[in-house]
Amino acid sequence: MALNSTIVSLLSNTTLMDRTDLPGLSTCTYPTSFAEVDYISTYIYLLAIPFICVLGACAAVMCIVVFTRKQMRSSLNVYLAGLSVFDLILLFFSALTFSPLQGCVLQGHGDTAVCHFFWRTTPWTLPISNIAQCGSVWTCVAVTVDRFLAVNYPLHSKIWCTPRRAASILLAITVFSVSFKAPMFFELTNDECGRLRTSSLRDNKYYKEYYVTFGYLIALLLIPWAVMIVLNVFVVKAVHKAYKIRRSMQGGKNNQEEKDRRNSLRCTLMAIAMVLTFLVFNVVAAVNNLAETVFNVSLGFWSPIGNLLICLNSASNIVIYSLFGARFRQMCVLMLCGRNSRWMEWLKVGRYPPQSIVSDWDGRDGTTRKTSLDASTALLSARSSRRWSKRSQSGAPHQAAAARKDTVIYTSAQNRLSLQSTPS
Repeated sequence: MALNSTIVSLLSNTTLMDRTDLPGLSTCTYPTSFAEVDYISTYIYLLAIPFICVLGACAAVMCIVVFTRKQMRSSLNVYLAGLSVFDLILLFFSALTFSPLQGCVLQGHGDTAVCHFFWRTTPWTLPISNIAQCGSVWTCVAVTVDRFLAVNYPLHSKIWCTPRRAASILLAITVFSVSFKAPMFFELTNDECGRLRTSSLRDNKYYKEYYVTFGYLIALLLIPWAVMIVLNVFVVKAVHKAYKIRRSMQGGKNNQEEKDRRNSLRCTLMAIAMVLTFLVFNVVAAVNNLAETVFNVSLGFWSPIGNLLICLNSASNIVIYSLFGARFRQMCVLMLCGRNSRWMEWLKVGRYPPQSIVSDWDGRDGTTRKTSLDASTALLSARSSRRWSKRSQSGAPHQAAAARKDTVIYTSAQNRLSLQSTPS
């Protein structure tokens, strides 16, 4: 996260404290002269980011609840639930770090409650937010690999990409993120007066060269970004090929295989959009980190913009899920508005495949049986009824009228309302 370099550069460019030892008395004096206030950073850190973090945290909680339901159980949804957890942690601790940081800057790093809160909490909130960011990066890699296997190896992916295995991979990503970012807990410390300062570990030349620079460059930039970009190229090609095949098969049977293919393509498109959004929103922060850690160049107002885009990326995932996930939309509306809401009825219209009521009247016992089925199953029921009637007529002609069986299909979708009668 660009915030790490922001705080370190702030600490290195500011004389934080002068300690004056007098006989029998120790006092702390604070700096009195500062540079001009950066209004771009002020608006971003005090207005935009808190607003985005609050909304994004609520959206992340909603995503966690939806993706952990039994109806949503799949390997992809396990990864998305884990990504929502990382997003929630990132947004929460970013709000606890960014806003106090700018508030302390505006108050001149003085002896105020805001500054003391920032000094005491940052050694903990900053590493935790970086752990969440590392977990988000590698979870996006896991989502990309999952969709690559689902598109290119659809039969094997049902064995490889199981919810249990996805949960194990997510646990491994969490362990790796915590282990990789654990040294950050020792980068910042507090002095005798409570002021925030860099530790001897952060000031070590080899630590900054090998861990901060090359560790970030390899583990959080080169490897994951290369995997996501390369695999997404293959996934996009496979999706384009699949759409061409679908267009050439228009007018074919509307069976369960076609439904599964459509759902798989929709999930793949959602994953592609999520990964591409992640790459676009994290470009600025990546450039800022490279410029400040490798070339020792500060890009000024681009640092808060990069932090803003990171938070915006974590908060906007629910929009992608809603655009591409019909079941996700239905679950959210069901939880927020209830089953009898007119929004729920609106989401059902045009659903694929439409639900139908099959009404079977049997002349043998004079009873009517109704069953709720999807359209393809209802049509199969109608054909089976017609075949049974033909056998009855050939076997007992005098009972043909009494054995006649009618199957009536009532389609529930309003824009596809139909009535079909299949007399024998």
